[in-house]
Amino acid sequence: MGNAPSNHITLWQLTPPSGDAGRRFSLSSDYMVLEHNVVDGRRVVKINDKEMHNSRKAMDNGSEHLIQHNGSTYTVKITATLVSFRYECLLNNKKLISHLERPSAVQEDLVFKVTEVEVDTTMGVLDSPTNKSGGSHFNGGATKAGEKVAVYTVEVHSKSSGCIVGQSKHRFSEFQTLYKTVRSMWGSSHLAKSIPPPPEKQMKIATNHFSEEFVERRREGLNEFMNRLGNFPGILSVPGIQEFLGTHSV
Repeated sequence: MGNAPSNHITLWQLTPPSGDAGRRFSLSSDYMVLEHNVVDGRRVVKINDKEMHNSRKAMDNGSEHLIQHNGSTYTVKITATLVSFRYECLLNNKKLISHLERPSAVQEDLVFKVTEVEVDTTMGVLDSPTNKSGGSHFNGGATKAGEKVAVYTVEVHSKSSGCIVGQSKHRFSEFQTLYKTVRSMWGSSHLAKSIPPPPEKQMKIATNHFSEEFVERRREGLNEFMNRLGNFPGILSVPGIQEFLGTHSV
C-alpha cells in the first residue's frame, strides 16, 4: 500500500451538494469513501465500508483527517474555497488526487439575467406573476387591486446555442425569498456566507420605488445578483429554482 502508484484511484464520484456528497477512491484492492454533507457539516470516511472517521463541523470551513490503514497513512483534506470545497487524498504525504467542486456542465452553459422591469397597476394578484396557482416556492405575497408593482423579467441564456431557454417575471420580494432559500440550503457551511445577496430593501417612505431611476438601478442590482448566483455550484438543485427561472426542464 505504501508504494501504490498515484494513478490507482479509479473512481471519483460526485453527488449534488444538497445532500451527502460521496467521493470514492480505489486503494488497490480496497476502496475509500468520503461523505461530506455541505449542509450540516458531517464528514464520514470509510474503507471497505468500515467507518474510519465520523465528525461534524458546525461552521464548516474545511478539515483534515489522518486515516491509518494497512500500515499506510492517508490524509483526507477538505478545503473551503470562496464558493465550494476542494477535496484531496494523500498517501504518506504524496497527493493522490485533488478535486475542486465546480458547477455542472449544464449549469456552466447557462447565464442568468434580469433584462427588463415593468411598473404596472395590479388588479389584485395573490401570487407570483409566473405562478398564480398558489404553488410557488417564492411567493411574493398578495397585492391589493389598484396597487402599483414593479415586475422584473428573468431570462436564462444558453452560451452554446445562444438561445433563451427560460423566462419568468418576479417582484423584488421574490428575489429576496430566493436568496433566503438558497442560504438555508447550505446551513452553517461557509458557503452560506459566500452566496451573493440581492440589493438591499429600501423604505418606501424615503424612496420612490417606481421612479425610472430607482427601478433601473434595482434591475441592475438584481441582474448582478442572478448572474453571480448562476455561478454558484449546485444552484440548479435548489427546490423550486427551475420554476423561478422558467426553465423546468434544464
